[in-house]
Order: sequence, then C-alpha cells, then structure tokens
Amino acid sequence: MKRFLPIIVSLVLALFVTTLSAAEIRCEGDYQYHLQGFASDGQSIFWTFTNVLVKTDLNGKKLQEVPVPSHHGDCCVVDGKVYVGTHLNWPSKGRTSWIYVYNCSDLSFVEKFSISEYDYDGVDGITFKDGFFYVCVGKDPDNPRPYNIILKMTPKFEKVAEFHLDGKTTYGVQTLTWSGGYFWAGTYSDLNTIQADENFNVVSTKNRGFSVGLFGLPASEKGEPRLMGAIHHRDEETKRNSATAVSVVFRDGKLVED
Repeated sequence: MKRFLPIIVSLVLALFVTTLSAAEIRCEGDYQYHLQGFASDGQSIFWTFTNVLVKTDLNGKKLQEVPVPSHHGDCCVVDGKVYVGTHLNWPSKGRTSWIYVYNCSDLSFVEKFSISEYDYDGVDGITFKDGFFYVCVGKDPDNPRPYNIILKMTPKFEKVAEFHLDGKTTYGVQTLTWSGGYFWAGTYSDLNTIQADENFNVVSTKNRGFSVGLFGLPASEKGEPRLMGAIHHRDEETKRNSATAVSVVFRDGKLVED
C-alpha cells in the first residue's frame, strides 16, 4: 500500500486546492511565538508555532494543539507522521539538534532522532523526496559563510550526503520543500525564497518571501510549480502571533498568488 501513498496524497492535495473556502487560510488562534513551518497530509494542516504544534482542518479551523519543546522549527509529513526540525536552544545544553516525530492522527509523540554533529548550529528546514529526508543546518547570524548546509538523510536520519546551497542568509534555510521538480528554500535574507535544482544549484532568488512555511501542491493546469506559503502576523498590542497561508504559482520567473 505504501508505494501508492504519494499518488493518493497528490490527489487529496489537488482536492484540497479546489475546495478552500477562501483565497487565504487563517490558522485559528494566536500564540506566544511565531510560526516556524507548516505541512499537510491532504486532510489536515500542521503548524509549528515554536513551542506549540497545531493541527487544523484544510480551512484553518483548529482541531488540536499540544505543547512541544522550544524551539520546534520547520516540518514535513511522511506516511502519517509529522517530522519537525528542532533546536533545543533555550537554553542550549547537551544534545540540542533533533528531529521530533508525531502521529498525524492525534499529535502523540512517536520518537526523536539526534543530529548530534550539528548540535551547535541546530537544524530547521526539512522536507522529504524519493525516500530521503533533506535537513537544513542553521548558523549563527554573524557567520559569514556564503552558503547553506543541507543534509540528505535516510529515514533513520543517517547522513548520506551534504549539499551547499549558495547564498548568505541569517540562521540558514528556515523552511524547505520539494515541488514541481525544484527545491524551494525560505530564508531570512534579501534572497527571500530560493529556487534550486535537485543538487541544490541555485535557479532563481528573490522570489516572494516565505520564511515561515512552505509545502508543495500539484502543478497548475499549465504544469507550473505550485506551493502553499505561510505568512507571519504579530499583534503589537497583545504581543501574540498568528499565521495565514496563500497558494502561489511559479509563473514568468516569479512566485505569484494563484
């Protein structure tokens, strides 16, 4: 049954796109910290608000939330589980870089994997492609390194390759997804969202910025790559954070709302 799962998920995501009740999805609720990433299994959306994991329906209505260690970063969904790049850096002691895993059904904790080689830098962006996870390594904002480290890892999070995505960013790649034959990397930088090929060679930069969440959707009718992109909102009066999401398509060399 597992080998048919990508086809089933693609069909459900296609239905997802055509059944949204509004052009913009708003995640119900507000939170202490900002959104770090989001993902969907085609039936629900999972949002990581740093120290809270939230499950909503496809229109953003909250179904469940659970407290999680800070900070939980970007996430992806594979075979009924949510995988979250996590850097336990408040405060930083001992093993700090992990992948935390939760059941999509009830957000119950399943297991965690240490990425100990990168405890100092932390990990954040994460996606899944062709049987492997791709995990983004963070970096200190003062680090002048002109590239971003991305690890190709087995389902047990054993490193099999390391890629360097060109571009000077703050904290590294924040969110990563594979869609339409490209990797899309959301960053805190004037590069905004970076488009890269399967070997992380840069194809384009300065696309519309989605540093707090991206996941792939089925291609447009013209075969163009399509994405859901998350947008951060902060209420300066209450000091609370929320998020919305929009569908975008890569058209004429840039990401535009679908």
